[in-house]
Amino acid sequence: MSACLKNEKLIRLSKLAEISGISIHCIRVYMDRGLIQAGERTQSGYYLFSQTALERLQFIRSARDAGVPLEQIARLLIASDERDDKATTVSLTELTLYIEESRSRLNHFERSLRRHFAI
Repeated sequence: MSACLKNEKLIRLSKLAEISGISIHCIRVYMDRGLIQAGERTQSGYYLFSQTALERLQFIRSARDAGVPLEQIARLLIASDERDDKATTVSLTELTLYIEESRSRLNHFERSLRRHFAI
Protein backbone atom coordinates (compact mmCIF):
# COMPACT_ATOMS: atom_id res chain seq x y z
CA MET A 1 0.00 0.00 0.00
CA SER A 2 1.36 3.45 -0.85
CA ALA A 3 2.58 5.70 1.94
CA CYS A 4 0.00 8.41 1.23
CA LEU A 5 -2.87 5.95 1.67
CA LYS A 6 -1.66 3.95 4.68
CA ASN A 7 -3.43 6.19 7.19
CA GLU A 8 -6.55 6.64 5.10
CA LYS A 9 -9.42 4.19 5.41
CA LEU A 10 -10.06 2.61 2.03
CA ILE A 11 -13.33 1.00 0.97
CA ARG A 12 -14.14 -1.60 -1.65
CA LEU A 13 -16.12 -0.88 -4.79
CA SER A 14 -19.24 -2.60 -3.45
CA LYS A 15 -19.20 -0.43 -0.31
CA LEU A 16 -18.58 2.70 -2.38
CA ALA A 17 -21.65 1.85 -4.46
CA GLU A 18 -23.71 1.23 -1.33
CA ILE A 19 -22.66 4.49 0.36
CA SER A 20 -23.01 6.65 -2.74
CA GLY A 21 -26.19 5.08 -4.07
CA ILE A 22 -24.53 4.73 -7.48
CA SER A 23 -24.41 1.36 -9.16
CA ILE A 24 -21.15 -0.52 -9.53
CA HIS A 25 -21.67 -0.39 -13.30
CA CYS A 26 -21.87 3.44 -13.30
CA ILE A 27 -18.83 3.69 -11.03
CA ARG A 28 -16.89 1.51 -13.46
CA VAL A 29 -17.97 3.79 -16.33
CA TYR A 30 -16.72 6.79 -14.35
CA MET A 31 -13.46 4.95 -13.73
CA ASP A 32 -13.10 4.12 -17.43
CA ARG A 33 -13.61 7.80 -18.27
CA GLY A 34 -11.01 8.84 -15.70
CA LEU A 35 -13.49 10.68 -13.48
CA ILE A 36 -12.61 8.69 -10.37
CA GLN A 37 -9.62 6.54 -9.54
CA ALA A 38 -9.13 3.65 -7.21
CA GLY A 39 -6.46 4.27 -4.62
CA GLU A 40 -5.26 0.70 -4.42
CA ARG A 41 -6.14 -2.87 -5.28
CA THR A 42 -6.17 -5.75 -2.85
CA GLN A 43 -4.14 -8.88 -3.47
CA SER A 44 -7.41 -10.44 -4.62
CA GLY A 45 -7.86 -7.67 -7.19
CA TYR A 46 -10.62 -5.70 -5.45
CA TYR A 47 -10.53 -1.95 -6.06
CA LEU A 48 -10.13 0.20 -2.96
CA PHE A 49 -11.28 3.82 -2.83
CA SER A 50 -10.49 6.75 -0.56
CA GLN A 51 -12.81 9.30 1.03
CA THR A 52 -11.73 11.70 -1.72
CA ALA A 53 -13.07 9.32 -4.37
CA LEU A 54 -16.37 9.10 -2.48
CA GLU A 55 -16.64 12.90 -2.29
CA ARG A 56 -15.87 13.21 -6.00
CA LEU A 57 -18.47 10.56 -6.78
CA GLN A 58 -21.02 12.47 -4.70
CA PHE A 59 -20.22 15.61 -6.72
CA ILE A 60 -20.72 13.68 -9.95
CA ARG A 61 -24.03 12.32 -8.69
CA SER A 62 -25.20 15.78 -7.66
CA ALA A 63 -24.35 17.14 -11.10
CA ARG A 64 -25.99 14.18 -12.88
CA ASP A 65 -29.12 14.53 -10.71
CA ALA A 66 -29.27 18.17 -11.82
CA GLY A 67 -29.18 16.97 -15.43
CA VAL A 68 -25.65 18.09 -16.23
CA PRO A 69 -24.29 16.04 -19.13
CA LEU A 70 -21.45 13.71 -18.20
CA GLU A 71 -19.23 15.31 -20.85
CA GLN A 72 -19.47 18.69 -19.10
CA ILE A 73 -18.74 17.12 -15.73
CA ALA A 74 -15.76 15.32 -17.21
CA ARG A 75 -14.34 18.50 -18.76
CA LEU A 76 -14.59 20.33 -15.45
CA LEU A 77 -13.04 17.54 -13.40
CA ILE A 78 -10.23 16.89 -15.89
CA ALA A 79 -9.41 20.61 -16.10
CA SER A 80 -9.38 20.78 -12.31
CA ASP A 81 -7.16 17.68 -12.03
CA GLU A 82 -4.73 19.15 -14.54
CA ARG A 83 -4.81 22.47 -12.69
CA ASP A 84 -5.68 24.13 -15.99
CA ASP A 85 -7.20 27.38 -14.77
CA LYS A 86 -8.29 28.51 -18.23
CA ALA A 87 -10.06 25.22 -19.00
CA THR A 88 -11.61 25.19 -15.51
CA THR A 89 -12.94 28.72 -16.05
CA VAL A 90 -14.37 27.74 -19.45
CA SER A 91 -16.00 24.65 -17.94
CA LEU A 92 -17.48 26.64 -15.06
CA THR A 93 -18.79 29.22 -17.52
CA GLU A 94 -20.41 26.43 -19.58
CA LEU A 95 -22.00 25.00 -16.45
CA THR A 96 -23.28 28.40 -15.35
CA LEU A 97 -24.85 28.87 -18.79
CA TYR A 98 -26.36 25.38 -18.59
CA ILE A 99 -27.88 26.21 -15.17
CA GLU A 100 -29.29 29.52 -16.45
CA GLU A 101 -30.81 27.81 -19.50
CA SER A 102 -32.29 25.08 -17.30
CA ARG A 103 -33.83 27.68 -14.98
CA SER A 104 -35.30 29.48 -17.98
CA ARG A 105 -36.83 26.24 -19.31
CA LEU A 106 -38.26 25.43 -15.87
CA ASN A 107 -39.71 28.93 -15.50
CA HIS A 108 -41.30 28.64 -18.93
CA PHE A 109 -42.74 25.25 -18.02
CA GLU A 110 -44.06 26.58 -14.70
CA ARG A 111 -45.85 29.45 -16.49
CA SER A 112 -47.32 26.96 -18.96
CA LEU A 113 -48.40 24.68 -16.14
CA ARG A 114 -50.11 27.55 -14.29
CA ARG A 115 -51.94 28.67 -17.44
CA HIS A 116 -53.05 25.17 -18.34
CA PHE A 117 -54.27 24.20 -14.89
CA ALA A 118 -55.18 27.71 -13.66
CA ILE A 119 -52.99 27.29 -10.61
